[in-house]
Amino acid sequence: MNLQGRKAAALWAVLAACAALGASALAAFYPPPSTFSFVYPSEHPGVRPGRFAVPACNGVECRLCPYECFLPEGAVGRCKVRANYGGRIKTLLHPGPAAAKH
Repeated sequence: MNLQGRKAAALWAVLAACAALGASALAAFYPPPSTFSFVYPSEHPGVRPGRFAVPACNGVECRLCPYECFLPEGAVGRCKVRANYGGRIKTLLHPGPAAAKH
């Protein structure tokens, strides 16, 4: 194999590693719906209906905080407090305090 062929093979290896890293990061931030329902089943006491959401294309838009996250099915917002559960926004911290002072 000549030098140009080795460079091309190395470049493809780097691109494949970057694609795998990107896919794993995407799965970490937006888990599949089945994963979310396993972590927070519908009978979980911490999952309650939420407010301040607007239906959007293939998901909901949370308007509780300034981030205004778009949440596809099964996604958790940037604040880790709201989630799209079955096409509706749910709050995950209802029974406990969202912030506490010492």
